[in-house]
Amino acid sequence: MAIQTHVSENPSEIAFVKELFPDAPHYTGVYDAHGLLREGTILGHAVHLTDDEVRLIKERNGGIAHCPTSNFNIRSGMANVGKYLDQGIKVGLGTDCSGGYSPSILKTIQDACVTSKMVSLFTSPGRRTQLAQAEGHEHRVMRFEGKHLPIATLLFLATLGGAEVCCLQEKVGNFVVGKEFDALVVSVPGEGGRQREEICSGGNPGVWYHPEDDLPTLLERFLFGGDDRNIKEVYVSGRAVSGWGVRS
Repeated sequence: MAIQTHVSENPSEIAFVKELFPDAPHYTGVYDAHGLLREGTILGHAVHLTDDEVRLIKERNGGIAHCPTSNFNIRSGMANVGKYLDQGIKVGLGTDCSGGYSPSILKTIQDACVTSKMVSLFTSPGRRTQLAQAEGHEHRVMRFEGKHLPIATLLFLATLGGAEVCCLQEKVGNFVVGKEFDALVVSVPGEGGRQREEICSGGNPGVWYHPEDDLPTLLERFLFGGDDRNIKEVYVSGRAVSGWGVRS
């Protein structure tokens, strides 16, 4: 059975939990003491986790739903997702439309990117030195804390990362043969796309690109400038269910 709940979203919530459970070591410890922290536990927000909480979530194999749009909108703070990823914690993205204002996973990706950039700016020089030294000792191991999240990592959080948090990684999350085909067919020009001189545009004027752009560049343009006008087809379990390219 999956469990979905909040953890350490904002300081007032943390203080209230402490009032209710004064003997608990921390917010996360309340769930652990009652057998609610385990694989299949989805912890929303996780903005103000202590180091002890991070270690405990990792030990129990819980997952974190990063909800940056909501966290910005109600001024909860900024989750240190890079740190969680470095510790091997499962992380995916959540829209949290009650605290946020958009159901769009694209908006969530954009805000996750901004969050990581802001967190990196507030990383102290001493911590930066520690992280650089650790990365230097761990050859070929990429670390994320103290840096903005790469495009590939943002895509992972929105797809396979979320599947792992929900314990669905054996069914969905990528295009491994045998998994259910949940996918978007994206047209960067959008419906009615056309070429203007050497620059292409189309149904979505917010996305411009050069015909020779490579796939990573096209992906980045879609993630940060795209919307439903670029989504040609939506597949759920191998069935086309929506998109301007799907005939009714």
